[in-house]
Amino acid sequence: MLKGKKIVLGVTGSIAAYKAALLVRLLVKEGAEVQVVMTPAAKEFITPLTLSTLSGRPVLSEFFNSDSGAWNSHVELGLWADAMIVAPATASTLGKMAAGIADNMLVTTYLSMKAPVFIAPAMDLDMYAHPSTVCNIDTLKGYGNRVIEATAGELASHLSGKGRMEEPENIVKVLKDFFLAGSELCGKRVLITAGPTYEKIDPVRFIGNYSSGKMGFAIAEECARRGADVKLVAGPVSLPTPHPAIERIDVESAREMCDAATSLFPSCDAAVLCAAVADYRPSVQATRKIKRTADGMTIELEANPDIAATLGKAKREGQCMAGFALETNDGEENARQKLQKKNLDFIVLNSLEDKGAGFACDTNKVTIIDKDGKSEYPLKSKKSVAKDVVDYLVKYMLLMMLFLVPATASADGEEMNARVVLNASKIQGTNTEVFTLLQDALGEFVNNRKWTGNTYEENERIACTFNFVVNSYKDDGSFDCSLMVQAMRPVYGSSYNSILFKYEDPSIKFSYQPYDRLEFVEDNLDNNLTAVIAFYVYTIIGMDLDSMGELGGSEFLNKALTIANNAQNLGDAGWRAGSGNNNRFSIIDDYMNGAMEPVRKLMYMYHRQGLDTMFGNADGGRKAITEGIMLLKKAYEDRPMAYFTKLFTEYKVDEIVNVYSKCTPEEKKEVVKILTEINPSLSSEWDKITKNNN
Repeated sequence: MLKGKKIVLGVTGSIAAYKAALLVRLLVKEGAEVQVVMTPAAKEFITPLTLSTLSGRPVLSEFFNSDSGAWNSHVELGLWADAMIVAPATASTLGKMAAGIADNMLVTTYLSMKAPVFIAPAMDLDMYAHPSTVCNIDTLKGYGNRVIEATAGELASHLSGKGRMEEPENIVKVLKDFFLAGSELCGKRVLITAGPTYEKIDPVRFIGNYSSGKMGFAIAEECARRGADVKLVAGPVSLPTPHPAIERIDVESAREMCDAATSLFPSCDAAVLCAAVADYRPSVQATRKIKRTADGMTIELEANPDIAATLGKAKREGQCMAGFALETNDGEENARQKLQKKNLDFIVLNSLEDKGAGFACDTNKVTIIDKDGKSEYPLKSKKSVAKDVVDYLVKYMLLMMLFLVPATASADGEEMNARVVLNASKIQGTNTEVFTLLQDALGEFVNNRKWTGNTYEENERIACTFNFVVNSYKDDGSFDCSLMVQAMRPVYGSSYNSILFKYEDPSIKFSYQPYDRLEFVEDNLDNNLTAVIAFYVYTIIGMDLDSMGELGGSEFLNKALTIANNAQNLGDAGWRAGSGNNNRFSIIDDYMNGAMEPVRKLMYMYHRQGLDTMFGNADGGRKAITEGIMLLKKAYEDRPMAYFTKLFTEYKVDEIVNVYSKCTPEEKKEVVKILTEINPSLSSEWDKITKNNN
């Protein structure tokens, strides 16, 4: 998950700075590019030479190079990075970051950072517990930073307590989990309602509530961060929505919110109804301001539409719907009644009886309830609560969809149902029109081209996401992009889509001018962009056909291999042959190698005889999947360096854990042993199989 990622590592003046050497080494080993930025005090604990040698890049500490006078641009670092880690973070640096005191290269880089920031504090136990440190950490969390809490143990003072920097291995795991989570909802559309509604009495007065919208907006940001296309229906609040994957629809009244939600919900995979919707509205709304009189005033109210109940009635199989319940008494009982009456899959309960929860707070304390039980969470920031809610949403959607009945097929369609996203947020001061035009052209190129002679029913089309991130762009039309490509295969007998292929392509270089027509000719690969797209499309189609019948995708996989062979002349690193290269060429070369034939049979055993069978015969389906994993083991033993065996386990990890959640202890033990041998880096995930008591 870290291959090709650009990481800025900030090191401050703590005895724990010695751990930065191991952290750099682990990040580089994972395939990340690491740029170290040190405070002057940090150089008293570990030398820049050590970290420069391990990272392969000069360490930055000063604003200017004293020899050449060159400026070390913290702004460029902020645009370059995919993530920043400050480890160790001293109390002094935490305070400067919280207050925006930019007196060194590290803090100015932090203040310029466009990417997520992770902070791993390290200090003595009394310093860590001091109210000022606690306040600074809370402030940084409120800014959206992710704090990796210190652990307890023996400290440099020889006292024992909380203040040790988290171990480098665990910091790397936090990063890997973060980037893995960033694709969990790729290709999914999520509807979210947030904020209050205002019901007009007259042109200047209204009936409303104290909802700030912070909880719903935090959930929208978290869903977008994980790759979802978010439709946010927002009541009258002034909160920003910076993420480009969030489409915001502003409304005022309950009826407006209901109209927007009901029109969007049919095309969504999930909905989280977080808005505090007014239950009643004035029966009559005055067109002019009502003047004060000596007499009292009576306002007759009538019921507003119940948005949750309306969507609950319209909910189709395959959709997941979550609601919120803010209660003042009998919270759990009321929430369970709402869960059932409104056809929700789970409900998030918060109570005004809990200090720091509910309206007008930056924190919340929730209990998530479904028909099988409940999960209680302590008081947290609303950003942290949003992560818990979305974690639950992702897991619930996966488990729920494994046992659903599909909708009936409709009209014939093309092979691909692709969503193309071009994210140019790293590029500033350029003509944004070119990015919009390219995104539209790519979507048309993938979806409107007939790649095979086969006929695909609507429910058979392969759902794909091509997520481009523009790393650099020049006026001559030259692009350097990274690409996350993911494809989902429909599982017959359900409405569930299983991940068929998933890969992070770290760098694609190509040229594009506005209104250029994207063309692909199989024996002419002048355009590296269309060559890359065609390669992935043919690979995905071939794998899909392999899953429909043993070795069934050979025609299209050979087309992908031909592109990979011919495209090496383009000079792009992604096409280079050679041992040890993890790139486009190595993926298809691995997959088509004779020694990997068991893997191609695995696709059939896993998908067609496994997942497709599970909905009518769960035990038979799992048996076929186990046979498929045995084939994967054979391929691994014959060709242990093959990249695809590892790739398969990485993109199937959550699915495999869920598939084996109901097996006997003996079956769990057997499959965990095999999977750990194939991909030991995921051993903590495989351990969840044996720990799951379902």
